[in-house]
Amino acid sequence: MMTYLKHVGGKKHSNLKTKIFEEIQVLYEKVKRSDENFITIGSVKDERLMKDLNKKAAGIKKADSIKEKSKEEEGTKKRKLGTRKKMKLRKRRFRQDTSEDDETNSEKENDELRLCLTIAPDEDKEVDYEILDKKYPIIEWKSEYLGNKPQYDETKDLEEINLNVVIRSNGQRRYFSTLMRVLSIFDNDDLCAVYQRVMDRYKGEVPKDFNRVLWGDLMIMFNPSDIDEFWNSQQDWHVISWKLHGSSGVHTLMTEAGLVIHMLVEKKYPLRKKVLLQMLELKLESEEDSTMALELIRFVKKLIAELEPENSDGDEEDL
Repeated sequence: MMTYLKHVGGKKHSNLKTKIFEEIQVLYEKVKRSDENFITIGSVKDERLMKDLNKKAAGIKKADSIKEKSKEEEGTKKRKLGTRKKMKLRKRRFRQDTSEDDETNSEKENDELRLCLTIAPDEDKEVDYEILDKKYPIIEWKSEYLGNKPQYDETKDLEEINLNVVIRSNGQRRYFSTLMRVLSIFDNDDLCAVYQRVMDRYKGEVPKDFNRVLWGDLMIMFNPSDIDEFWNSQQDWHVISWKLHGSSGVHTLMTEAGLVIHMLVEKKYPLRKKVLLQMLELKLESEEDSTMALELIRFVKKLIAELEPENSDGDEEDL
C-alpha cells in the first residue's frame, strides 16, 4: 500500500514539475523575444525606426491635409459658382431692366425730336429706273452750252442755256442746272465723284459765269472753312426752308433772299445759334420718318446747347 501511494505521489510530482517547466519555458521564450526586439534608445536602429515612423505620420498628415484642402477647394468652388450664378442672374436682370428703360427713354426722346420734323413725301420725285438694278459710278463731269432762248420780254437779250452733264460708266448721261435738281437721286458716292471732277477741272481757280454756281455749292458743302466771307454773312440770313435729302445724305437751307446752302449730314458747319434756332422753329422737312432725320435734329439741338449766349454786339459764337 505504501509503495503504491509513493508511486502515485511521485508521478503527480513529476507531472507538476513538467507542467511548471513548460510554463516557465513559455515565459522565457516570450521574454527572450522581447529582449531580441528591444531597441536601445539612440541607437542607429532606433533612429531609423523613428524616421520611418515620422515619415509614415507625415504621409498620413499630408494625405489628411490634401483631403481637407480638396474639401475646402471644392466648397470654395461651389460657393464661387453659386456667387457667379447669382451675379449673372443679377446682371441679366439689370440688363433687361436697363434695356427696357433705355428703350423707353429713347422712344420718349425720339418723340420729342419728331416735334421738329415734318413728313412731306415728294410725289414729283424723279426715279432713275435705269440704274436701280445696278450702280454705275460717275466717270465724267462737264458743262455744256445749249444755245439761247428768247425771254418773255423780246426786247431783252436772249437767255443763254447752260447745263451740267454727268456721265456714268454705262454711258448714261444726266443733265442738271443746279445741285438741288439731283440731290434726291444722287448718293454720297455720286456727290464725291462730281466734287472731285469739278475740283480737278479748275485746280484751285475760281470759275466764271454758269460753272461758278456748282463750284460754289460744292466748296460750301465739302470745304466750309475755305469760304469765310460766306459764313460771316449769317446775320443777314432769314431761313425759310430746311429740307433733308435722304438718298444723298444732304440737308439744305433756303433763305428769304434766295440763298441756298447744301450741307452733308455727317459734317459740322460754322452755323450760328440764330440760324440753328430758325431751323428748329421751321422744322426739318423729310420724305420719311428716318433715323437720319432724327439724328440730324438731335445734332442741331446739341450744337445749340453747346453755343455761348448771344454777345452784346449781336454776334454769336460759331460752331
